[in-house]
Amino acid sequence: MKLKVNKNYFRAVRIMKQPLKKKEKQESKPQSKKSPVEKSVNKNLKWVLLAAVLLLTLLIYYPSLKNDWTNWDDRGYVLDNDLTKNLSVNTFLDFFTKPQVMGNYHPLPMLSLAIDWKMYGDDAKGYHFTALLYHLLNTVLVFFFILLLMESVWMATIVSAFFAIHPAHTESVAWIAERKDLMYVCFYLISLIAYLFYSKSKSALSYSLCIFTFILSLLSKGQAVTLPIVLLGIDYLKNRNWNWKVLLEKIPFFILSIAFGLLAVKAQSLSKSIADIPYYSFPEKMLFAAYSLLSYFYKAVYANPLSAFYPYPLKGAGYSWLIWSSPILLLIIAAIVFFKFRKNRMVIFGLGFFLVNVALILQILPVGAAIMADRYTYLAYLGLFFLIAYLFDRVMKNKSIKNSYKQLVSVFIIAIIAVQCSNAMDRIAVWKNSESLWLDTIKKYEYVPVAHNNLGSYYQKNNRLDEALVQFNEGIRLQKNYPEALINRSDIFRIQGKIREAIDDCSNAIKFNPGYPGAYMNRGIAYSIGGKYDSAFHDFKMVLKTEPNNANAYGNLGNLLDMKGQVDSAIWAYTKAIEINPAYFDCYGNRARSYIKNKMYNEALTDANSAIQYSPSAGNLYALRADVYFNMNQLENALSDALKAQQLGFSVNQQYIEMLKQKTGK
Repeated sequence: MKLKVNKNYFRAVRIMKQPLKKKEKQESKPQSKKSPVEKSVNKNLKWVLLAAVLLLTLLIYYPSLKNDWTNWDDRGYVLDNDLTKNLSVNTFLDFFTKPQVMGNYHPLPMLSLAIDWKMYGDDAKGYHFTALLYHLLNTVLVFFFILLLMESVWMATIVSAFFAIHPAHTESVAWIAERKDLMYVCFYLISLIAYLFYSKSKSALSYSLCIFTFILSLLSKGQAVTLPIVLLGIDYLKNRNWNWKVLLEKIPFFILSIAFGLLAVKAQSLSKSIADIPYYSFPEKMLFAAYSLLSYFYKAVYANPLSAFYPYPLKGAGYSWLIWSSPILLLIIAAIVFFKFRKNRMVIFGLGFFLVNVALILQILPVGAAIMADRYTYLAYLGLFFLIAYLFDRVMKNKSIKNSYKQLVSVFIIAIIAVQCSNAMDRIAVWKNSESLWLDTIKKYEYVPVAHNNLGSYYQKNNRLDEALVQFNEGIRLQKNYPEALINRSDIFRIQGKIREAIDDCSNAIKFNPGYPGAYMNRGIAYSIGGKYDSAFHDFKMVLKTEPNNANAYGNLGNLLDMKGQVDSAIWAYTKAIEINPAYFDCYGNRARSYIKNKMYNEALTDANSAIQYSPSAGNLYALRADVYFNMNQLENALSDALKAQQLGFSVNQQYIEMLKQKTGK
């Protein structure tokens, strides 16, 4: 006998088994009732935390405003750079068409430094102020990038705090020449934020902003070429469906990366920055690359010791255990990630962000003589800071972990930040001037020739010649074929009257670097003093052959021609120097002396006035103008300038002053 079952029964069962609709689900959840005060607190929390991070950053970096220039690229980028110092409508395009400055193509930072020169001149405080503003802006951008990426205000706070106060980042902020790091990261982060908006809204405006700011980042530093890969990493983290559309939208970014990458390599090649290091075999270079990568890893948490220069290990001295073990340690890290976290998108994204941005600077293709540099971490460390914030967030949300342990983790994070703050302030003090910078480097790596040479240059500039000579001698002892140290030492020999030794040092510098203009320049000056005018003339011509717009070469050529009695030719050379560099006040004074010899007193007076305008505290220039006034029979003016020269410490013949007083009745 068949049982009759009501069909409505099965229908009811099926309905009960179906998942709740979205609306029904929402209704089934208990609704939390928050007061208006609680909602306001949650809404404003991000602003409070961001303000706290910015205030901490400002307190740490405020002392950098008192820092001076250093002789570590600051002169090449600003103080001795005619492009930076002569910004105008006519020279604007030169910032983009110049092939390279100091081995890099970065027109926007150069333009930024030129604007600072217009505003502040040679006052270093203004440049440090601009750098601090960029760093604060970058901190804000990091905060909102992580906030948009993860929708976690605490992760955004931790990442931005580590970014803001990490000691390794002081190099990018406290070093005037590193404006390029600050600017490329600024535009890079804006591009990433624009991409996050685009990935949600598919807005053409967001996509256009993403590309535009990427171009600005590339125009700031070639290291920005990694951005397309990071965009793919964001797609991976967000679990975005990969299809041809996703890949096609990245094509413009990859085209720009390739184009600017080739441009960066060309600029480095023109300056001979890219060069093989013949002392080490290829396996050794790979070993050093592994060591650098491992060092970047652990310095993210324990940033000590830091240095402005990290030399390659001394050949034959025996490498440390850390260098030998670095490949093994990296393999262990890789194995842990693969077996434990390969499916964790957060871990893969953080590590990937770091590795992509650090891969280009592991010196596999050697650029310069340093094995690594703190400035290279300014963007790359965001990946590791992301991992730290993620692990912290995961611990805090894990209900199985006791609150006491969570508090311990919080204290540990705060302790790390506190230590980083202290170390950052110490590093800012190291960047105070060239002396503190290179003494710190020598303390950590005493075998670095460039550190001794640059410290010697600082002493030389400050008339501490005995100390300078000690440093130059040490630099040459460490590296016999060191042209810069040789020509710097030749300056001291020339001042000491050791003309033969000065010439020999310059000749050795030319032997090691046949096309080095500075060596020909210094030898030409030494030849002039030694009375070897033909040899001096040849050397100055060699400088102008290599650098046709070298104002100093024309100035020295003018001095030589004046010494030979070829006054008209000397005036021509001085005029060329002034046309190239209108602020070359020494040439105004020298041309004035040549004008006096030609009895062209009005022209001499004009030049003397210009020289004094550029250097109002130079007593010798007032003595020069007194001579002009005397020849023009303007005796009262001559007396006034002679007394002014004497007041400024310039030795003026007292009989000459008495004669002027007698004739003027003063």
